[in-house]
Amino acid sequence: MRKRLVFCVLAALAGFASAAQAADTYKFNLHNKSSEYVINGFRTFEKGEWSKNWIDFTLKPGESAEMDWGSDEGSCVVPFKVSWIGYEAEQFKVDWCKVHNIYMKDSGFTFD
Repeated sequence: MRKRLVFCVLAALAGFASAAQAADTYKFNLHNKSSEYVINGFRTFEKGEWSKNWIDFTLKPGESAEMDWGSDEGSCVVPFKVSWIGYEAEQFKVDWCKVHNIYMKDSGFTFD
């Protein structure tokens, strides 16, 4: 009886941990670290096509925005592109399973 109780408690804890982990999504912060460029678009390449624009706002130099895929499914490495007011979009690739912050710069980007 005692073994069964311990097993049930452990099973419940494991289920809780799995549910908590499943609730996690690919969340990150997008930072505009450029000197003068304004971000007006962010898209990801999924299932053979570019997504709709994730943002309906502009991100001026020095500003940041919290972004969320709303999912943790699929490939960790997904191309993305950022567009700037008055300039063509630039395409990049990153491992979303490892990203917490993306820093868009005058030339290229960094992440951590």
